[in-house]
Amino acid sequence: MTTPQRIVIIGAGVGGLATAARLAHLGHQVTIFEQTNQVGGRNRHEQVNDCTFDGGPTLMMMLDPFRKLFTDLGERMEDHLDISLCDPSYRVFFRGHNTIDGTPNVARMLAQIESQISAEEAAKYPKFLGDLAELYHTSIPNFVRTNYTNPFDIISPIQLARVIKHNMLGNLAKRVNRTFRDERLRMLFSFQTMYLGLSPYDAPWVYGTLTYMEYGEGIWYPKGGLPAISDAIAKLAIERGAKIQLNSPVRRINANSIELMSGETIPADIIVSNADLPTTEENLLAKPRRTKFRNSCSAYCLYIDYAGDLPELLHHNVVFGKDYKGNFDSLFNAKELPSDPAFYAAISSKTESSRAPAGHSNLFVLIPVPHLEHPWSESDEDIIKEKVFARLAEISSFDPSKVRAMKQRTPRDWQTELGLHQGAAFGISHDLFQSAFFRPKNQSKSQKNLYYVGASTAPGNGLPMVLISAELLERRLNLASMTRAKSLSNASDRNKLGSSFPPQDWGGQGGVDLNKNLELNEHPTTEVKT
Repeated sequence: MTTPQRIVIIGAGVGGLATAARLAHLGHQVTIFEQTNQVGGRNRHEQVNDCTFDGGPTLMMMLDPFRKLFTDLGERMEDHLDISLCDPSYRVFFRGHNTIDGTPNVARMLAQIESQISAEEAAKYPKFLGDLAELYHTSIPNFVRTNYTNPFDIISPIQLARVIKHNMLGNLAKRVNRTFRDERLRMLFSFQTMYLGLSPYDAPWVYGTLTYMEYGEGIWYPKGGLPAISDAIAKLAIERGAKIQLNSPVRRINANSIELMSGETIPADIIVSNADLPTTEENLLAKPRRTKFRNSCSAYCLYIDYAGDLPELLHHNVVFGKDYKGNFDSLFNAKELPSDPAFYAAISSKTESSRAPAGHSNLFVLIPVPHLEHPWSESDEDIIKEKVFARLAEISSFDPSKVRAMKQRTPRDWQTELGLHQGAAFGISHDLFQSAFFRPKNQSKSQKNLYYVGASTAPGNGLPMVLISAELLERRLNLASMTRAKSLSNASDRNKLGSSFPPQDWGGQGGVDLNKNLELNEHPTTEVKT
């Protein structure tokens, strides 16, 4: 291949941005068409009065894929992102006014378990963390950073031996429950599967890697919030020649082009969809494919300008209800609203004070709710808000009368504004038969020049996985470099390079203003509902 390829990317989510940066770095002609008015996809900026929020993801974990993207682009992450460790990682509130602060500091974690629960339970923690570390360092390089092509990729003798040795397919909740007797510890070390929109009672043990990310490596915060990551990648892509066209929704994917809602046709040698994969197949293909995917749950999000400090809360907080298992049964089996919902609350202004005015807090609340198989109504919103506000008032000095302004995002909004099928905020489910080899591949079955990147393709949901998704797609495409002296057309040679990930601020939040470099379209974008 001796000429640059014309590459069109649909969607400026983190996966689309990372793919654009990688392929533009090789010298190819890359243009992203994004339907909304900002980059980032779910990882976007939100604003309520003078409070700024992370619109979707709020936890930065597993730094290696971030660093790897930067390295592949000839950059250092530290030159683009100002990150700090959140320690404690979060505060967990149990019914009965009990709290535990999760931390990657083993000594402090042991001291908490011993003082609040028992020395017997504390003694189990080091081995448990060691088992998680082995699981993590086996599964990530061998099962996550892999482009699966046939069943033998996962059932080879070596791979099967790894699966069996670590009991990767065993049930996660059962494994944690066998280790710890105290219900609080069982909850503390299993709820992380909710980052994937998956119940720990349905999750394979391999997803214990999420627990290791928190307790083995910690949770980090980039200055400017998680959307600063999207902004930095966009900046690096543009610096390498990529173009980003906002407010430009796509109507259809054709054989060698895409058609915009404006009627304009854009020719392409390669088309990459960073839109939600089920939505792409059902709504954008000339011949729609309707694969029956199982979706994750959705999320009801509140972005609150709160006039007060809430000293009882940390930056990150997890609040459990009375019935841990019943909460998951309601969400994933009955597809109904939990009677006593668990939720996550964040106040990033505790780490970065400039994200809220003096005397105010930028309170973000995420409540897992069923996707749109459960019809969403305004009465659902009222019921959930009442329960969440009452619970916040129990665990802190929260006073509903101090809510100065509030914006919300419902399952309907996830679907209409960001194109997520059934409003499933975490993409398609990560159950056993939609993971690893069984997860949708990053190359279309129906159109050979159509590829996928993002949360609903391999390896899965979450910022680190989406970055790895872009890395795997670059390998799959196996394009030659147009800019380097030595051709990288051999995938095994290119795999020896690093890969990393950037962030910085743009798009109206301070820092570098990339709007000067974006090719803007005139199409309107939907306002977030308030």
